[in-house]
Amino acid sequence: MTTFITTGLSVILGAGIAAAGSPPIVDGTMDAAYGLAAAIQNNSTGFGDNDSDHPGLANGSEINGAVATVEGGSLFIHLGGNIQSNFNKIEVFIDARDGGQNKILGINPDVGFGALQRMGDDGSGNGLTFDADFEADLYLSIACGDNGLGTGIVSYVDYAELSTTGNGFGAYAGSGSTYVLDGVPIHEPSVGDYGIGVAINNFNGGGVIGGDGADCGHPDGVVVTTGIEIEIPLFLIDWDFEGLPFDNVKICAFVNSENHDYVSNQVIGGLGGSANLGDPRSVDFNLTDGNQYFTIGDVADSCIPAVIGACCFANGECWEGVTDEHCDTNRGLWIGEDLTCADCNIGGGNDCPTDVNNTGTTDVDDLLEIIGSFGAICP
Repeated sequence: MTTFITTGLSVILGAGIAAAGSPPIVDGTMDAAYGLAAAIQNNSTGFGDNDSDHPGLANGSEINGAVATVEGGSLFIHLGGNIQSNFNKIEVFIDARDGGQNKILGINPDVGFGALQRMGDDGSGNGLTFDADFEADLYLSIACGDNGLGTGIVSYVDYAELSTTGNGFGAYAGSGSTYVLDGVPIHEPSVGDYGIGVAINNFNGGGVIGGDGADCGHPDGVVVTTGIEIEIPLFLIDWDFEGLPFDNVKICAFVNSENHDYVSNQVIGGLGGSANLGDPRSVDFNLTDGNQYFTIGDVADSCIPAVIGACCFANGECWEGVTDEHCDTNRGLWIGEDLTCADCNIGGGNDCPTDVNNTGTTDVDDLLEIIGSFGAICP
């Protein structure tokens, strides 16, 4: 986790952009219209901890928190965090009507170059499976990449109906952009034929750290208010105009790879301390404690930030801001909470590394000691 001085300003200002009771402004920043967070991330990110302070270009992906509301004929969703500008995906599934798909079928609309086909049943009975009480009705895929000018990103959105028997409607839903012009960040929501708006504000230096352990997306109560913001017209979910009440809307969102074929550990609700999940066809959220979705009106439980410090290596390398577990997994020496690389002192060393028996001379005895230990497994 990298902390920028201006992060605190975004938290303070973000809550006052829209007056309570008015629809959210789709600009990537969470405002007062959403209310309290419905879910908070409890897993560090295996897809890179962003340390860029650019509003568009990001070198990591994480979902630190989530909230949603229905206002003025649209469903608004805010996912606090960032999506790496390398065309990794934010996958969003919405359960808001009877029926739908608890396991993604293999006969869904072909959107995003085979996104649902890559996550769905390949004919063997597999397919990404949601919690038992979640049946997805609508799918949204969001990605962004460098705009080619070095000033920001272009974003792309696809959507599809997930009818109970498959073969619903799906289409490309438009493009947006985030860039810096004369020093001013510009967040332009996506524009397409179906009224879906997506704005990305990738300026995030808070939230979870990198790794695969437990962590907290809102450490010390500091809410990450910048991220991915979505507006979906309700008629896209009520596609047969039944007059749905939208009084029990559930949302599952996670980070996936560019080709929709490798699910990260950034799922909201969280995984509670997990490595990346891998092939989406093998993912079954029923195997993880808790709900891997949130419901409009939920109020998130608090979470405990990871204990982090410095990790020192015998070759002189050092990592800061990592957990004891992550350091140990990578064969380093974790030296304590809140310590930095300046505190690393692993001691030892040998100015003559060929003198393995430390006699001060490299001779045949050193060679015999190496031969005698040949094949031994280092601790």
